[in-house]
Order: sequence, then C-alpha cells, then structure tokens
Amino acid sequence: MSIYENIRIGKVNATRAEIEQAAREANAHNFIMELPDKYETLVGERGIQLSGGEKQRIALARALVKQPIFHYLIHIFDQHFEL
Repeated sequence: MSIYENIRIGKVNATRAEIEQAAREANAHNFIMELPDKYETLVGERGIQLSGGEKQRIALARALVKQPIFHYLIHIFDQHFEL
C-alpha cells in the first residue's frame, strides 16, 4: 500500500490536494517528498519501513482527511503556540 492510499483510507473520495494538505498539516509532507516515489512510495512489509514518528504523522494526516474539525483545531493550536 502506498502512502497516498494509506492516508486516503480516512476518506476514500479525497482528492490529491486534500491528501497533500492533510500531510502538510500533520508535518508529514516534507519527509514524504524525500522518499523515492514520494506519495506513491510503498510502505509496510512490501515497501519501506517508517519510523514510529513518521507512522504517527501518517495516522494524523489520515484523521485530518476524515475529520475537517481537526484542521481548525490544529490551526488554533499552531497560532497559540507559535514562536
């Protein structure tokens, strides 16, 4: 399964733009773009192994795609704790 497919589990009809936006908000986009096939990189048993933190970021991106309220909450959190 690719990273794109993994995030899309949260919302099967999500657009590419929605997937990438969720990954950005989850701080996953940059490390994804460094992978050999970017969002199409296979992960798991037949693909690359992700670190624990990377897995958490992918899971957060999946939740963000599924639940738009998370976008708002993360935005508020970021504004409150911005340095």
